[in-house]
Amino acid sequence: MALHRPRERWFWTVTVSNAVVCLLLVGSIWALLQALGAFAAGVNDLPAIILLGLGIILTISSWPLAKSVSSRRKRFSGHTFNGVACLLYLVVLWFAGTMWLHATRRLFLVPAGYQGELYVIHDSPEGEQARLGLKRTEYRFPADGVLRTTDPTPQSSSDKYEYIYPDGRLQNIKDAGPGTLQDTPENRANTKEVVTYFARFSSRTASYVCDLEEISIGTRPFLLADKSIRRDPSITHPEMCHGAK
Repeated sequence: MALHRPRERWFWTVTVSNAVVCLLLVGSIWALLQALGAFAAGVNDLPAIILLGLGIILTISSWPLAKSVSSRRKRFSGHTFNGVACLLYLVVLWFAGTMWLHATRRLFLVPAGYQGELYVIHDSPEGEQARLGLKRTEYRFPADGVLRTTDPTPQSSSDKYEYIYPDGRLQNIKDAGPGTLQDTPENRANTKEVVTYFARFSSRTASYVCDLEEISIGTRPFLLADKSIRRDPSITHPEMCHGAK
């Protein structure tokens, strides 16, 4: 019996750790859904992936350790919790796999130094087809920031933005995150970091005959000073949908 006590303590340590990981994973998924709901580009899913992997390892580790629990009731309780955690991980894996299979993974290359609004006009006969890469579908913005493509609007997408320099060098552009860009001294002083912000979609109307994606790009002080964000593109760029279906 005494030989089993260290293993029993390990079992409850693993089970409690699994509970903590479950809570953190739920919080991480909630944050991801908030970001996706705000159409944030470059959503960071790495924490959720790490927590999911850690949770699966803890769940599997708990199975052989459960045999050392002396009380049948305690063993049943531990098995029940770890079983529920395993079910949660399987649901998350299924959901993530389904989203991964159906999402359009896109890479947008932006001329280095560009700041302002970026526009993607879909189903445009004047547009170009995207370049199909191994991991992502690649689009390249022209100097004016208006990209026309023959591709339809994707139902769901996972987007990445990068600056491209004349020598072909690439620089990753992070997203400012979901929610409003706060006008703080820290954001006003951050003149080096370039971010994307406030992705949005405009569908066809009687006066605006194209499907249009928009996103703002620039340093945080630039974005805070950019008064064109959230303005109707049919007013700011009335000619942009010329030639669209």
